[in-house]
Amino acid sequence: MTDSQRVYIKVLKTLKKLMPTHKQGHVVTLAMMINGIVLSGKAQLSAMSLEVPHPAKPKSLEKRMRRWVKNENVDKNFYYLPYARTLLQHLSNHPLTLVLDGSTVGRGCMTIMVCVVYRQRALPLAWLVYKGKKGHTTAKRHIEVLEKVVPLIPDGARVVLLGDAEYDTTAMQQWLQANTTWQYVLRTSPQIYVTTDTGRYAIRDLPLIQKQVVYYHQVGFTQSDAVRVNVVAWWGAEYDQPIYLVSNIDRKYLICAYYRQRFKIETFFSDQKSRGFNLHKSHLADPQRVARLLLAACLAYIWLIYLGVKVRSDQLLMRQIHRTDRCDLSLFQLGLRFLDHLLNRELPLPFQLSVPQRLNCVR
Repeated sequence: MTDSQRVYIKVLKTLKKLMPTHKQGHVVTLAMMINGIVLSGKAQLSAMSLEVPHPAKPKSLEKRMRRWVKNENVDKNFYYLPYARTLLQHLSNHPLTLVLDGSTVGRGCMTIMVCVVYRQRALPLAWLVYKGKKGHTTAKRHIEVLEKVVPLIPDGARVVLLGDAEYDTTAMQQWLQANTTWQYVLRTSPQIYVTTDTGRYAIRDLPLIQKQVVYYHQVGFTQSDAVRVNVVAWWGAEYDQPIYLVSNIDRKYLICAYYRQRFKIETFFSDQKSRGFNLHKSHLADPQRVARLLLAACLAYIWLIYLGVKVRSDQLLMRQIHRTDRCDLSLFQLGLRFLDHLLNRELPLPFQLSVPQRLNCVR
Protein backbone atom coordinates (compact mmCIF):
# COMPACT_ATOMS: atom_id res chain seq x y z
CA MET A 1 0.00 0.00 0.00
CA THR A 2 1.39 3.41 -0.96
CA ASP A 3 1.80 6.32 1.46
CA SER A 4 -1.02 8.23 -0.20
CA GLN A 5 -3.32 5.22 0.09
CA ARG A 6 -2.56 4.82 3.79
CA VAL A 7 -3.17 8.50 4.53
CA TYR A 8 -6.31 8.72 2.42
CA ILE A 9 -7.88 5.58 3.89
CA LYS A 10 -7.18 6.74 7.45
CA VAL A 11 -8.54 10.24 6.84
CA LEU A 12 -11.62 8.97 5.00
CA LYS A 13 -12.53 6.33 7.61
CA THR A 14 -12.19 8.85 10.44
CA LEU A 15 -14.16 11.58 8.69
CA LYS A 16 -16.99 9.18 7.91
CA LYS A 17 -17.21 8.31 11.62
CA LEU A 18 -17.07 11.98 12.63
CA MET A 19 -19.52 13.16 9.96
CA PRO A 20 -22.21 10.47 9.69
CA THR A 21 -24.99 12.96 8.88
CA HIS A 22 -23.09 14.80 6.15
CA LYS A 23 -23.52 13.95 2.50
CA GLN A 24 -21.02 11.13 2.09
CA GLY A 25 -19.91 12.17 -1.40
CA HIS A 26 -18.88 15.54 0.07
CA VAL A 27 -17.03 13.81 2.90
CA VAL A 28 -15.09 11.68 0.40
CA THR A 29 -14.03 14.79 -1.51
CA LEU A 30 -13.01 16.52 1.71
CA ALA A 31 -10.85 13.52 2.62
CA MET A 32 -9.23 13.70 -0.81
CA MET A 33 -8.45 17.38 -0.29
CA ILE A 34 -6.96 16.93 3.19
CA ASN A 35 -4.86 14.05 1.86
CA GLY A 36 -3.73 16.14 -1.12
CA ILE A 37 -2.87 19.25 0.91
CA VAL A 38 -0.80 17.36 3.49
CA LEU A 39 1.13 15.15 1.08
CA SER A 40 1.74 17.77 -1.61
CA GLY A 41 2.28 20.73 0.71
CA LYS A 42 0.26 22.79 -1.76
CA ALA A 43 -3.26 24.15 -1.62
CA GLN A 44 -3.64 24.18 -5.40
CA LEU A 45 -6.29 21.77 -6.63
CA SER A 46 -4.10 20.50 -9.47
CA ALA A 47 -1.26 19.59 -7.08
CA MET A 48 -3.65 18.08 -4.52
CA SER A 49 -5.25 15.82 -7.14
CA LEU A 50 -1.89 14.20 -7.93
CA GLU A 51 -1.69 12.81 -4.39
CA VAL A 52 -5.11 11.15 -4.30
CA PRO A 53 -4.95 7.33 -4.67
CA HIS A 54 -8.00 6.93 -6.86
CA PRO A 55 -8.51 5.13 -10.19
CA ALA A 56 -9.82 8.35 -11.74
CA LYS A 57 -7.31 10.52 -13.59
CA PRO A 58 -5.86 13.51 -11.72
CA LYS A 59 -7.69 15.90 -14.04
CA SER A 60 -11.00 14.28 -13.13
CA LEU A 61 -10.14 14.50 -9.42
CA GLU A 62 -9.22 18.16 -9.82
CA LYS A 63 -12.62 18.80 -11.43
CA ARG A 64 -14.30 16.97 -8.55
CA MET A 65 -12.53 19.18 -6.01
CA ARG A 66 -13.39 22.27 -8.03
CA ARG A 67 -17.08 21.31 -8.01
CA TRP A 68 -16.82 20.87 -4.23
CA VAL A 69 -15.38 24.33 -3.56
CA LYS A 70 -18.01 25.82 -5.92
CA ASN A 71 -20.90 23.95 -4.29
CA GLU A 72 -23.07 26.35 -2.25
CA ASN A 73 -24.46 23.38 -0.32
CA VAL A 74 -21.04 22.80 1.25
CA ASP A 75 -21.37 25.02 4.32
CA LYS A 76 -17.95 25.56 5.88
CA ASN A 77 -19.57 26.51 9.20
CA PHE A 78 -21.61 23.30 9.31
CA TYR A 79 -18.49 21.24 8.63
CA TYR A 80 -15.94 23.08 10.74
CA LEU A 81 -17.55 24.79 13.73
CA PRO A 82 -18.18 21.52 15.68
CA TYR A 83 -14.40 20.95 15.70
CA ALA A 84 -13.77 24.56 16.72
CA ARG A 85 -16.20 24.07 19.60
CA THR A 86 -14.38 20.90 20.67
CA LEU A 87 -11.02 22.72 20.59
CA LEU A 88 -12.36 25.42 22.89
CA GLN A 89 -13.88 22.90 25.26
CA HIS A 90 -10.55 21.09 25.57
CA LEU A 91 -8.68 24.33 26.25
CA SER A 92 -11.20 26.11 28.48
CA ASN A 93 -9.60 24.94 31.73
CA HIS A 94 -7.36 28.00 31.21
CA PRO A 95 -8.28 31.46 29.89
CA LEU A 96 -8.97 31.32 26.16
CA THR A 97 -6.76 33.77 24.29
CA LEU A 98 -8.31 34.60 20.92
CA VAL A 99 -6.48 36.49 18.18
CA LEU A 100 -8.13 38.34 15.31
CA ASP A 101 -6.08 39.10 12.21
CA GLY A 102 -6.21 39.19 8.43
CA SER A 103 -4.07 37.90 5.59
CA THR A 104 -4.09 37.51 1.81
CA VAL A 105 -5.37 34.18 0.50
CA GLY A 106 -6.08 32.83 -2.96
CA ARG A 107 -6.03 35.28 -5.84
CA GLY A 108 -7.05 38.79 -4.83
CA CYS A 109 -8.81 37.72 -1.63
CA MET A 110 -8.40 38.52 2.05
CA THR A 111 -9.41 36.47 5.06
CA ILE A 112 -10.20 37.65 8.57
CA MET A 113 -9.35 34.80 10.90
CA VAL A 114 -10.10 34.15 14.57
CA CYS A 115 -7.71 31.72 16.24
CA VAL A 116 -7.17 30.44 19.77
CA VAL A 117 -3.61 30.51 21.10
CA TYR A 118 -2.17 27.07 21.85
CA ARG A 119 1.44 27.12 22.99
CA GLN A 120 3.45 28.76 20.21
CA ARG A 121 0.72 28.22 17.62
CA ALA A 122 -2.74 29.57 16.91
CA LEU A 123 -5.53 27.14 16.06
CA PRO A 124 -8.24 28.34 13.62
CA LEU A 125 -11.80 28.80 14.87
CA ALA A 126 -13.67 30.84 12.26
CA TRP A 127 -12.95 32.94 9.20
CA LEU A 128 -14.45 35.30 6.68
CA VAL A 129 -13.11 35.68 3.13
CA TYR A 130 -13.79 38.69 0.94
CA LYS A 131 -12.50 40.22 -2.27
CA GLY A 132 -9.88 42.83 -1.51
CA LYS A 133 -6.28 43.76 -0.91
CA LYS A 134 -4.23 43.94 2.27
CA GLY A 135 -5.33 46.86 4.40
CA HIS A 136 -8.09 47.93 6.75
CA THR A 137 -11.64 46.77 6.16
CA THR A 138 -14.92 47.52 7.92
CA ALA A 139 -15.79 46.91 11.56
CA LYS A 140 -18.89 45.14 10.26
CA ARG A 141 -16.71 42.36 8.84
CA HIS A 142 -14.69 42.12 12.04
CA ILE A 143 -17.85 41.74 14.08
CA GLU A 144 -19.35 39.25 11.60
CA VAL A 145 -16.50 36.78 12.08
CA LEU A 146 -16.53 37.20 15.88
CA GLU A 147 -20.26 36.45 15.90
CA LYS A 148 -19.41 32.98 14.62
CA VAL A 149 -17.19 32.38 17.66
CA VAL A 150 -19.44 33.64 20.45
CA PRO A 151 -21.77 30.56 20.46
CA LEU A 152 -18.74 28.24 20.57
CA ILE A 153 -17.36 29.57 23.88
CA PRO A 154 -17.94 27.10 26.75
CA ASP A 155 -20.08 28.37 29.61
CA GLY A 156 -18.02 30.11 32.26
CA ALA A 157 -14.87 30.30 30.14
CA ARG A 158 -12.76 33.42 30.46
CA VAL A 159 -11.86 34.97 27.09
CA VAL A 160 -9.24 37.56 26.12
CA LEU A 161 -9.37 38.94 22.55
CA LEU A 162 -6.23 40.35 20.92
CA GLY A 163 -5.91 42.40 17.74
CA ASP A 164 -3.74 44.95 16.01
CA ALA A 165 -4.62 48.56 15.18
CA GLU A 166 -7.11 47.58 12.48
CA TYR A 167 -9.53 46.33 15.13
CA ASP A 168 -9.55 49.21 17.63
CA THR A 169 -12.70 50.88 16.27
CA THR A 170 -15.32 52.23 18.62
CA ALA A 171 -17.90 50.03 16.85
CA MET A 172 -15.87 46.93 17.72
CA GLN A 173 -15.41 47.94 21.34
CA GLN A 174 -19.06 48.85 21.75
CA TRP A 175 -20.05 45.47 20.27
CA LEU A 176 -17.72 43.65 22.67
CA GLN A 177 -19.14 45.53 25.65
CA ALA A 178 -22.74 44.90 24.61
CA ASN A 179 -22.53 41.27 23.48
CA THR A 180 -19.73 39.57 25.42
CA THR A 181 -18.03 39.44 28.80
CA TRP A 182 -14.65 39.17 27.10
CA GLN A 183 -11.58 41.10 28.02
CA TYR A 184 -9.63 42.57 25.13
CA VAL A 185 -6.30 44.13 24.22
CA LEU A 186 -6.15 46.00 20.92
CA ARG A 187 -3.33 48.02 19.47
CA THR A 188 -4.24 51.55 18.44
CA SER A 189 -2.80 54.31 16.30
CA PRO A 190 -0.55 57.03 17.74
CA GLN A 191 -2.84 59.57 16.05
CA ILE A 192 -5.92 58.54 18.04
CA TYR A 193 -7.13 61.10 20.57
CA VAL A 194 -7.92 60.30 24.18
CA THR A 195 -9.43 62.44 26.92
CA THR A 196 -7.79 62.30 30.35
CA ASP A 197 -8.38 64.30 33.53
CA THR A 198 -5.96 66.93 32.25
CA GLY A 199 -7.25 67.35 28.71
CA ARG A 200 -7.52 65.83 25.26
CA TYR A 201 -4.37 64.57 23.54
CA ALA A 202 -3.17 62.48 20.64
CA ILE A 203 -1.84 59.32 22.28
CA ARG A 204 1.61 59.93 20.81
CA ASP A 205 1.82 63.18 22.82
CA LEU A 206 1.43 61.46 26.18
CA PRO A 207 4.69 61.59 28.20
CA LEU A 208 6.77 58.44 27.58
CA ILE A 209 10.42 57.43 27.46
CA GLN A 210 12.00 54.16 26.29
CA LYS A 211 11.85 51.20 28.73
CA GLN A 212 8.70 52.67 30.25
CA VAL A 213 5.08 51.52 30.49
CA VAL A 214 2.51 54.21 31.26
CA TYR A 215 -1.10 53.38 32.17
CA TYR A 216 -4.21 55.58 31.91
CA HIS A 217 -7.42 54.38 33.53
CA GLN A 218 -10.83 54.82 31.89
CA VAL A 219 -10.09 57.63 29.46
CA GLY A 220 -12.31 58.79 26.61
CA PHE A 221 -11.38 57.11 23.33
CA THR A 222 -11.32 59.16 20.08
CA GLN A 223 -12.39 62.79 19.89
CA SER A 224 -16.03 61.77 20.35
CA ASP A 225 -15.28 59.96 23.64
CA ALA A 226 -17.52 57.19 22.31
CA VAL A 227 -16.16 54.57 24.73
CA ARG A 228 -14.14 54.58 27.93
CA VAL A 229 -11.01 52.45 27.84
CA ASN A 230 -7.78 51.79 29.66
CA VAL A 231 -4.76 52.93 27.66
CA VAL A 232 -1.20 51.64 27.87
CA ALA A 233 1.71 53.46 26.27
CA TRP A 234 4.51 50.90 26.08
CA TRP A 235 8.00 51.58 24.78
CA GLY A 236 9.92 48.37 25.26
CA ALA A 237 13.69 48.30 25.02
CA GLU A 238 13.42 46.06 21.94
CA TYR A 239 11.14 48.47 20.05
CA ASP A 240 12.17 51.44 17.91
CA GLN A 241 8.82 53.12 18.50
CA PRO A 242 6.23 52.97 21.30
CA ILE A 243 3.20 50.68 21.13
CA TYR A 244 -0.17 52.01 22.22
CA LEU A 245 -2.82 49.61 23.49
CA VAL A 246 -6.48 49.97 24.51
CA SER A 247 -8.07 47.45 26.85
CA ASN A 248 -10.73 46.80 29.46
CA ILE A 249 -8.11 45.06 31.65
CA ASP A 250 -6.91 47.20 34.55
CA ARG A 251 -3.34 45.86 34.98
CA LYS A 252 -0.79 47.44 32.67
CA TYR A 253 1.80 44.65 32.66
CA LEU A 254 -0.87 42.03 32.12
CA ILE A 255 -2.09 44.04 29.12
CA CYS A 256 1.44 43.99 27.68
CA ALA A 257 1.87 40.26 28.41
CA TYR A 258 -1.33 39.42 26.58
CA TYR A 259 -0.46 41.56 23.59
CA ARG A 260 2.82 39.70 23.12
CA GLN A 261 0.73 36.62 22.30
CA ARG A 262 -0.94 38.34 19.35
CA PHE A 263 1.98 37.51 17.11
CA LYS A 264 1.33 33.78 17.42
CA ILE A 265 -1.34 34.07 14.74
CA GLU A 266 1.47 34.97 12.34
CA THR A 267 2.79 31.42 12.80
CA PHE A 268 -0.59 30.07 11.66
CA PHE A 269 -0.54 32.18 8.51
CA SER A 270 3.07 31.21 7.74
CA ASP A 271 2.19 27.51 8.18
CA GLN A 272 -0.76 27.90 5.85
CA LYS A 273 1.33 29.82 3.33
CA SER A 274 5.10 29.99 2.79
CA ARG A 275 6.20 27.40 5.39
CA GLY A 276 3.42 24.93 4.77
CA PHE A 277 0.47 24.70 2.40
CA ASN A 278 1.23 27.66 0.07
CA LEU A 279 -2.37 28.83 0.34
CA HIS A 280 -1.39 32.24 -1.04
CA LYS A 281 -0.56 30.54 -4.35
CA SER A 282 -4.00 29.01 -4.81
CA HIS A 283 -5.51 30.10 -8.10
CA LEU A 284 -9.02 30.41 -6.63
CA ALA A 285 -10.35 33.97 -6.85
CA ASP A 286 -13.92 33.66 -5.58
CA PRO A 287 -14.13 34.37 -1.81
CA GLN A 288 -16.63 31.60 -1.06
CA ARG A 289 -14.51 29.03 -2.91
CA VAL A 290 -11.41 30.15 -1.03
CA ALA A 291 -13.38 29.86 2.24
CA ARG A 292 -14.23 26.23 1.44
CA LEU A 293 -10.61 25.51 0.53
CA LEU A 294 -9.67 26.92 3.94
CA LEU A 295 -11.99 24.34 5.51
CA ALA A 296 -9.80 21.51 4.19
CA ALA A 297 -6.57 23.39 4.97
CA CYS A 298 -7.60 24.12 8.56
CA LEU A 299 -8.65 20.53 9.27
CA ALA A 300 -5.32 19.35 7.83
CA TYR A 301 -3.53 21.89 10.03
CA ILE A 302 -5.21 20.70 13.23
CA TRP A 303 -4.29 17.10 12.41
CA LEU A 304 -0.62 18.03 11.99
CA ILE A 305 -0.62 20.04 15.23
CA TYR A 306 -2.09 16.99 16.97
CA LEU A 307 0.74 14.85 15.58
CA GLY A 308 3.27 17.45 16.71
CA VAL A 309 1.82 17.40 20.22
CA LYS A 310 2.20 13.61 20.36
CA VAL A 311 5.91 13.98 19.60
CA ARG A 312 6.50 16.80 22.09
CA SER A 313 4.80 14.85 24.90
CA ASP A 314 6.75 11.60 24.39
CA GLN A 315 10.51 11.57 25.05
CA LEU A 316 11.06 8.34 23.12
CA LEU A 317 9.31 9.73 20.06
CA MET A 318 11.21 12.98 20.43
CA ARG A 319 14.54 11.13 20.29
CA GLN A 320 13.44 9.36 17.12
CA ILE A 321 12.00 12.41 15.39
CA HIS A 322 14.19 15.30 16.46
CA ARG A 323 16.23 15.94 19.63
CA THR A 324 15.54 16.19 23.36
CA ASP A 325 18.07 18.81 24.47
CA ARG A 326 16.57 21.60 22.37
CA CYS A 327 13.59 21.66 20.01
CA ASP A 328 13.82 24.21 17.22
CA LEU A 329 10.90 22.80 15.23
CA SER A 330 7.34 24.06 15.59
CA LEU A 331 4.46 21.72 16.40
CA PHE A 332 3.45 21.99 12.75
CA GLN A 333 6.89 20.95 11.46
CA LEU A 334 7.13 18.20 14.07
CA GLY A 335 3.75 16.91 12.89
CA LEU A 336 4.97 16.77 9.29
CA ARG A 337 8.17 15.02 10.34
CA PHE A 338 6.25 12.56 12.52
CA LEU A 339 3.92 11.72 9.62
CA ASP A 340 6.94 10.96 7.42
CA HIS A 341 8.37 8.81 10.23
CA LEU A 342 5.14 6.78 10.49
CA LEU A 343 4.83 6.33 6.74
CA ASN A 344 8.47 5.32 6.24
CA ARG A 345 8.17 2.65 8.93
CA GLU A 346 4.66 1.54 7.98
CA LEU A 347 3.37 2.32 11.47
CA PRO A 348 -0.30 3.03 12.32
CA LEU A 349 -1.44 6.57 11.54
CA PRO A 350 -3.21 8.40 14.39
CA PHE A 351 -5.79 10.89 13.15
CA GLN A 352 -7.58 13.31 15.45
CA LEU A 353 -9.08 16.76 14.94
CA SER A 354 -8.39 18.10 18.41
CA VAL A 355 -5.54 18.70 20.86
CA PRO A 356 -5.01 17.71 24.51
CA GLN A 357 -5.68 20.16 27.31
CA ARG A 358 -2.07 20.29 28.45
CA LEU A 359 1.24 19.79 26.67
CA ASN A 360 4.11 18.27 28.64
CA CYS A 361 7.15 19.67 26.90
CA VAL A 362 10.33 17.64 26.71
CA ARG A 363 13.15 19.39 28.56
